Amino acid sequence: MSQKYPLSPAMLEFVQRSESFFPAQILEQGLEAQRKAYHAMTDHFARVQPETVTWDDEQLNGVEVRRYQSLHPENAQRLLFVHGGGFYLGSLDSHHSFCAQLADDCHLNIISIDYRLAPEAPYPCALDDLLNVYQALLLEDPGQIILLGDSAGANLIAALTLRTRDRSIKAAAGQILIYPALALPGTLPSHHHLADAPLLDSASIKFCLQNYTGPSNGEDNQQTADSWANLSANARVEIAPLLASSLADLPAALILAAQFDPLIDDAQHYHQRLRDAGGRSSLQVIQGLVHGGLHGIGLSAEADQLYQAICSHLTDLCSTTEHGK
Repeated sequence: MSQKYPLSPAMLEFVQRSESFFPAQILEQGLEAQRKAYHAMTDHFARVQPETVTWDDEQLNGVEVRRYQSLHPENAQRLLFVHGGGFYLGSLDSHHSFCAQLADDCHLNIISIDYRLAPEAPYPCALDDLLNVYQALLLEDPGQIILLGDSAGANLIAALTLRTRDRSIKAAAGQILIYPALALPGTLPSHHHLADAPLLDSASIKFCLQNYTGPSNGEDNQQTADSWANLSANARVEIAPLLASSLADLPAALILAAQFDPLIDDAQHYHQRLRDAGGRSSLQVIQGLVHGGLHGIGLSAEADQLYQAICSHLTDLCSTTEHGK
């Protein structure tokens, strides 16, 4: 790896193994080939499911979810998990290993959501699915829910907190955003300074937005611009939450950023905006980590630090959140 990205040996190996699933011919074969490659990659890095966690698939408000039940008797708190994958990759299976391990280590009930993917189901489909599940969970039990997501999943969580605030729906107990995408591509310095970062470059970020904002073949920039121009001001905010005029009255946040990630400024700006609006926010930048490092837990110190930060925050959050209030 170049001097610009001096990765540790373990992180470099993780990057190389991840990249091996996406040779040029896979990228040229289109979305379905990329989806299969992504699942093959996440399967490759998956860990053995703990014996003290059970899980079942079901539907909530017409949306597929997977519930993870920790067998620890003190378990009570619920967490809604939203997977990453650029709005067009990922599923319940791609992050199954992570959810099962987190449910076991943090003694949580986790609900992972299988939201509809772009471009077949562009904005607002994924966000609508997330809101439908969130409201269904509140009907089951009015107690507060913790929100957690990575990358595009973190974007959807940030958008959900804005939507629930603006519609006077009960707020979440907290939001944990892992290397979130929160701004329009090319609008923050790190989008340019780290444009060729490992596992996520600026061209890929633009491609993901093209898929999410409306029908596009991923190459027609004019079509994408037209799709963006046709969106309402509110839709633009829900797609890029940093465009919101106010970030006041949102759930307390833990924001985790990777050092070698073009989205690092998204995390830093969102953190500062939350604090400027009077909210509570904590930002941790994991040195040496790359975007997508969540799948490297157990393989590198950087990914383990990310996981430990999540668990530590959840422990503190659960200790101060009374279920049912």
